[in-house]
Amino acid sequence: MYGLTCDNLVAADVVTADGRLVRASEDENSDLLWGLRGAGANFGVVTSYELRTHAIPPAMFAGMLIVPNDDQAGDVIGGYREYVEAAPEQLVTALATILAPPAPFVPAEMVGAPMLGMVVLWIGNPDEGQEAMRPLQELTAHGMDLTQPMPYTSFQELLDDFAPKGWLNYHRGLHLSGLPDGIVEPFLEAGRQIHSPMTQGIMFRHGGAVARVPEDATAAGNRDAAYMAHPIACWATPEETEGEMAWVRQFSNAVAPASTGGTYLNFEPGTTVADVKSGFGEEKYRRLTDLKDTWDPGNVFRSNHNIPPTGWTPQPVVPTQSRA
Repeated sequence: MYGLTCDNLVAADVVTADGRLVRASEDENSDLLWGLRGAGANFGVVTSYELRTHAIPPAMFAGMLIVPNDDQAGDVIGGYREYVEAAPEQLVTALATILAPPAPFVPAEMVGAPMLGMVVLWIGNPDEGQEAMRPLQELTAHGMDLTQPMPYTSFQELLDDFAPKGWLNYHRGLHLSGLPDGIVEPFLEAGRQIHSPMTQGIMFRHGGAVARVPEDATAAGNRDAAYMAHPIACWATPEETEGEMAWVRQFSNAVAPASTGGTYLNFEPGTTVADVKSGFGEEKYRRLTDLKDTWDPGNVFRSNHNIPPTGWTPQPVVPTQSRA
């Protein structure tokens, strides 16, 4: 409804690679502000942000709707897709494949079973939200309804328990052109193959204000993607690594037919030039290279999804010797 956070960045104070403190805004160093809106880690250290904010109610109707990931789950996703793609922008949603946690609201016999969840929020009056959510509640009437009025901060914390401190993790962010029938069952099957109780497969519904911003208005790209697939593998021991990485590949292959080829770099671990270009596209990458040439020609800020300046090559590491 309100776009990306970077769309609401009005200005920033930035320490540049050569030690200057500069202001980036629409009126001052506007080229730098353009880069900060989506590729900021490449151009300096931001010491303060000025953000446009939006008033929201103290409590909104939100939560999760959860059903078994079984032979009815595909029909649930079909009904979900039909409703949310025609719903007002105030309805914010995502799908999630998870294993039922050992929580008080989960019957003991269902703990550990593959489940399909809808993460839902209505931005506005809770009573209006409950009415707007009714079709989704009817779709999931055979499952668990965990929706109620809650503060936005509580909604943001819904999935926090799936990221225990100290666990290993690997995730991706894959932009999708849509949610076609051909990827629904493979997406669900990947959910049925989850082994770690903390691994989850997310499918965000995008569009709205994100898509209305012109593609060249900010460094952030892939605005026309209708969905984003976000596999999050999270596991406890190194011995599980191979299996969890295989699960991420299975999930990625499941949604590949709908992929735009673009990625959301905040969720992407790859740092090659090809990886970075997938987040911006060729044309925008060239513009970002020009910006890098201006603001960080020595590539001081490179421990990230790096956009190297023109002609930059890594310095070879010379091994040191010590005397006994």
